[in-house]
Amino acid sequence: MKYPSLIRRAAPRMNAQTQTLTAPPTRRELGQLVSARTLSMAVVFVLLAIAFNVASNDIFLTPRNLSLLFRQASIVALVSAGVSILMIMGEIDLSIGSAVYLSGVVAASLSVTHGLGVVPTFAAVLAVGVLMGLWQGFWTVTVGVPSFIVTLAGLLAFRGIGYYTTNAATIAPVSTEFSAISEGFVPVAASIAALLVAWAACAYYILRRHRAQDALGEPQGPSAPAIKLGVLTAIAAFLIWVFSGFRGVPTALLWVAVIGIALWVLMTKTIFGRNAYLTGSNREASILAGIPLARQLYTGFILMGAMYGIAGMLMTARLGASTPTTGMYLELDAIAGAVIGGTALKGGVGTVPGAIIGAVLLATIDNGMSILNVSSFIQLVIKGLVLLFALAFDSYITKRQGRR
Repeated sequence: MKYPSLIRRAAPRMNAQTQTLTAPPTRRELGQLVSARTLSMAVVFVLLAIAFNVASNDIFLTPRNLSLLFRQASIVALVSAGVSILMIMGEIDLSIGSAVYLSGVVAASLSVTHGLGVVPTFAAVLAVGVLMGLWQGFWTVTVGVPSFIVTLAGLLAFRGIGYYTTNAATIAPVSTEFSAISEGFVPVAASIAALLVAWAACAYYILRRHRAQDALGEPQGPSAPAIKLGVLTAIAAFLIWVFSGFRGVPTALLWVAVIGIALWVLMTKTIFGRNAYLTGSNREASILAGIPLARQLYTGFILMGAMYGIAGMLMTARLGASTPTTGMYLELDAIAGAVIGGTALKGGVGTVPGAIIGAVLLATIDNGMSILNVSSFIQLVIKGLVLLFALAFDSYITKRQGRR
């Protein structure tokens, strides 16, 4: 269905039938869903960590390995956060791996071939990523081609453009300054200080939200804030142990923290975020409610384009080069991370933090299998099964909610 024609056919005000259409989840319902998902993923992470640690003779649960695991998860976490926003609005992106590869080609070419500095290279790559997002947004929003088809075409075209311009060759090596944007570390003392500040900010937010809910008369257990503060303190202590035991916080993780917080604020504190959930829950109702659908969806694709550019820079910095296999299967990891983190394929449900946590969970499985020297072919099988089970669980939750 083409969006322009749908908008033209939409009535100026909602009728009785429209009012009965599916409504987006309320903030309280979304908060309960996020809490349940977060708890379940935390339990799964702990169980996996214990299992991998026992199987690897205490190698997995070491500060060095866990620090590298978080750094490894950073790129998937960024693109998972981006694609979760599109999925919340009822769209999809299958071109992520190829778009990140093409962004990496541009980054490596500007840095290695033309000797451009890190800042101008980043600006140029970010612009290229946004242009790719706009291109796919144009075909999806203005022309009306389903995003599944548009981004599938992008998966082929973007990688083909990269292969053509480089003759499928590796472009290397990037400068030390370039590599530092992903491979560097924050000094241990500064890392501990930053984690303590983050803990204090989160604790303040929890207590303030608890007082606000009390003032509104919302039901909650008397121990709810204490439990949340206890979990928060345990997580902070764990991260301090990890990063103080091996060189500090990886710079790649700073990108995830800054962008993740920005996207979380965008989705929870702005009109765009509120409209995103309504758009994904019921497209026709969102139009009848006066939401500028075209602008809403274009913004989603532009944000995803920015993730292409940032992820392309970070991946090129990590590898020290742009290689023909860069970004292969990245779209599957991104979508799996988002779904595992609670983002519904049908739209209307999901969070940015959940997508990031889902990506970390996937990285945990990858890291554990690599430590155990599991065949790369078997790893693909296992990741495919994880994606299948995640989608099956999403389908089960959707059907269960539909019966209520």
